[in-house]
Parts: sequence; C-alpha cells; structure tokens
Amino acid sequence: MKILLRNTSLDGKPLEGDGEVFTGERPLDVVMAMKGAALFSDHGSVTGYVDMVLRNAKMLAGIELTVSGDTPEALAESLLAALLENGLAEVLEEKPVAPPGRPVPIPEKVFRVIDSIRRSGITNMLDRPMVERLAREMGFEDEAAWIETNKKQYAEGLFRGFLPVRERRGR
Repeated sequence: MKILLRNTSLDGKPLEGDGEVFTGERPLDVVMAMKGAALFSDHGSVTGYVDMVLRNAKMLAGIELTVSGDTPEALAESLLAALLENGLAEVLEEKPVAPPGRPVPIPEKVFRVIDSIRRSGITNMLDRPMVERLAREMGFEDEAAWIETNKKQYAEGLFRGFLPVRERRGR
C-alpha cells in the first residue's frame, strides 16, 4: 500500500497533492515508516507514536482523530483510517513495475551514433525513420543501415537500454 500523508496549511486544511509518501505491505508497515520519518521520533512504541500524532492533529490542525485498537496492528489500521477519513492522507494507486529486461546488445559504433542523436535532442528517439535519416545525414551509412535492418532490436533497446558491444577485429 502507498499512502500520501498530506501537509496542512496553518489553519489546518489539508494541502491537495502536497505531502510525503509512505509505503508498506500492511498498515503497520506504513505507520512504522511514518514513525521513522517523524522529527523527534523517540517514541519507543507504536502507541506512543499514535498518541503524538493525535495530539499534533488536534493542536496543529484542530482535527480530533478517533483511533482505537489493542494491538499495534489494530492501532495502525485505525490511525490510517482516521487520517484518510479526515482528508489528511490519501491512498495512491500502485502501478505494477515491470521487471526490467536486459539491455539490448548492439555494435559499439551504432550505439555511439544513436546516443549522439539522443543527446542532441533533435528528434524523438521513437521516430526510428528520423533517427536513421539523421545518421545518414551525419555520414554514418553503416550505422543507419543497422538501424533500418534491426527495427525490433532498436525498439527494444529504447525501452530496456542498449549494451554497446565492441566488434572483434580479424587477425
């Protein structure tokens, strides 16, 4: 779970989209992350930390949060629910992260040309025909031919990265 803990204005109003993000598998993990990031977090227990949050919400924002629970897990769940209910926190959507693939091996000379065009900012690198044309205009015929011939490798390399491979020379 991913929670945005909102900052508040001086009059206690939650600031939209402004705050700090905390993540964890369970509510207790999120609250422990919050506790770890808190200034003066010398509260040894979850109960001590929750009490501090309740006092600060009332004193600084004028918001009285109602929290209950006999265990640290129940307290954490109740605290997050109260923060969400009062607009002091927001659940953020977690997008699944695709595992990164391995970089695509390409000839070192081709990599240098592609990287030079990328760094110039002249074109969007997804516009493969334009990258190919620019390589030709720069006098790199062999490299442009590689880009034209290896469309799939080029596209995969844009998303996974390129691994420049030095070509072996004959003896």
